[in-house]
Amino acid sequence: MSAGQAGGDQAFIAFIQQLPIACILTRLSDSAVVATNPSFDKLFGWPKEMILESRTAALPLWLSEEQRSAFFHDLNLMGSLRQSQASFRCSDGRVLPCLVYVEQLTVAGELCRLSMIHDTSDRIKAEEALRRSEAKFTALFMDSPEPYLLFDKDNARITEINRRFTEVFGYTVEDAIGKTALELGLWRYPERRPAIIEKLVRNRCLRAEPVDFVTRDGRILNCEVSSNFVRVGEDRCTLSCFKDVTEQVTIEGRIKHQAYHDSLTDLPNRLLLQDRLQQHLALDERHGLRFAVLFFDLDHFKRINDSLGHGLGDAVLREASRRLCQGVRKTDTVARLGGDEFVVVLAGLSGNREQITEQVRNHALALLETLSAPMRVEGHALQLGCSIGIALSGEHGSTPEDLLKHADTALYGVKASGRNGIAFFEPQMQLDVSRRLRVENDLRSALQQSAFRLHYQPQIDAHQQRILGAEALLRWEHPEKGLVSPGCFMSVLEESGMILEVGSWVLEEACRFMARLIKEQLIDVGEFSLSINISPRQFRQSDFVARVGAAMAAHQIPARCLQLEITEGMVIHDINDTVAKMHELRSMGLSFAIDDFGTGYSSLSYLKRLPVDQLKIDQSFVRDCTVDSHDAEIIRAIIAMGRSLNLKLVAEGVETADQLDFLRQQGCHAYQGFLFSAAVDDESLSALLRRSRESVTPPQ
Repeated sequence: MSAGQAGGDQAFIAFIQQLPIACILTRLSDSAVVATNPSFDKLFGWPKEMILESRTAALPLWLSEEQRSAFFHDLNLMGSLRQSQASFRCSDGRVLPCLVYVEQLTVAGELCRLSMIHDTSDRIKAEEALRRSEAKFTALFMDSPEPYLLFDKDNARITEINRRFTEVFGYTVEDAIGKTALELGLWRYPERRPAIIEKLVRNRCLRAEPVDFVTRDGRILNCEVSSNFVRVGEDRCTLSCFKDVTEQVTIEGRIKHQAYHDSLTDLPNRLLLQDRLQQHLALDERHGLRFAVLFFDLDHFKRINDSLGHGLGDAVLREASRRLCQGVRKTDTVARLGGDEFVVVLAGLSGNREQITEQVRNHALALLETLSAPMRVEGHALQLGCSIGIALSGEHGSTPEDLLKHADTALYGVKASGRNGIAFFEPQMQLDVSRRLRVENDLRSALQQSAFRLHYQPQIDAHQQRILGAEALLRWEHPEKGLVSPGCFMSVLEESGMILEVGSWVLEEACRFMARLIKEQLIDVGEFSLSINISPRQFRQSDFVARVGAAMAAHQIPARCLQLEITEGMVIHDINDTVAKMHELRSMGLSFAIDDFGTGYSSLSYLKRLPVDQLKIDQSFVRDCTVDSHDAEIIRAIIAMGRSLNLKLVAEGVETADQLDFLRQQGCHAYQGFLFSAAVDDESLSALLRRSRESVTPPQ
């Protein structure tokens, strides 16, 4: 404890020693320091011996003589000081800003001055920090790239807006200050305000709350609002940031729309359709209603793409979707699954089974008629056929997957029975589809296990009694059924796409066999030709011509020994592509035959454009040509057409001598059929050729 002069009031001295504030006691008579307390010593750090018994003017605390003189001038003038600002030097050279209280009092009978000194450096730092914080807040608030509003917390009136708010929303300071957001007309949905305010009060903040606002010029902005309670000076405020996410919301909405809608027609896609079906199932279960799933397929739509191009095909699909949308109610759904497949969901059906079935049937027939009506698209007059398969909720399935599967199964039944019609799902249809699936799986196994074979049916010149050539016919060597003819599986090969691989194998195998016949000198390469059936998919391959050339080159056979058989239907799909490929192959030396002539689109308008060498009269006309005058007349017409175009003629399916006699009388001398030989394997044909080189016995 600091000791004062003798006779000092030790009780008072002891008292100031306990005070937490820095104290220094000086005599008024000689300005000598009587005592200091530990708080003083600690605050300034000067040695006690330097301070005690020093004169006030000599204390090292003063910054300058001018400061000391000014301090005592004020003190002597007023006798005491109340909260006087002053700065003093510490022993380490620091200068402390202080608040000084000076009182006169008597201690041990002597008049003294007690100076109490508060270190205000922390407060000054805090005030400076607050000033900087407020300046920073003001700068950030005003210059923020996001719109900000400052509200009075008590009455929700706007007290400040920043420049960005004016730029985005159009409201000036004069427009906004003193008004609530509701009075300003910011809220697009004012009814949402209470819930959002309640959430702000409950959570003490908002974080990216989605709210729609209206600008001064009436535009709608999608915003994310973030709010906090803050103090600005002594005022309690709500600071709110309005982040404009309109573009982001628009893009997200567009992406979401694209995810659930078909890009070509803007109809719901499979994902959205399944969601709608699930909703209908839930609603119908609660309310006892039913709905129907109608699966649409445009008949022969591929012909439009192949013949007129995909651009026009797309325009047809858009027109079909427009017609379907016009033909349904607002509560119904029209969706596109891809390609030319559409689905219509007829919702809210009521009544008993017969009544619902009749409602759906009538609606389906009306939609069928709508789609089948003539249309004009990009200058082309078109008329579509349509097949519709129907499944009823509750009766034909209880999940979206089952309903779509069964409607598709019913659609397959319509297509199998001739197309351009409607059919409700029946359990037998599923058996047919399952059977077809089994055939498809078995064919894939046959392809992997090389279970396909080629048989050959000779073609005979009945006038000269010799073999002119042969037609290569595909057979499937089934492990249980034996040899299966292509009529039982060709459509499955074509629809599944396996025909491409099988067709390539047929081409290679036929060329291999032809090379063997030439090597064994069983044929005259100038007269014998081997006919190969070409499927539509195979012919449409972009590298089909190159494939044929490669097969002939690999087996070193002359092109004139091969004849490619194509169907009338294949020609009409894309006649320009067909003609181009045929001319290219013809230039290589191959010849062409139109197979099953008379059963398709027989017309001189396209036939005269094709580099065709031969017409094959379909066996369906030959079968009854001797007893059916209509078939006889068709054959006469085909033969007359062939002669007029200088085309060779071959009749298929000749089984009797009477049929051959009729054909001879009409001028058709080339034929194939059971009358001479069924299709046989390569060894049997080789044997026939050996015998025919010696002599061909004419049929009797």
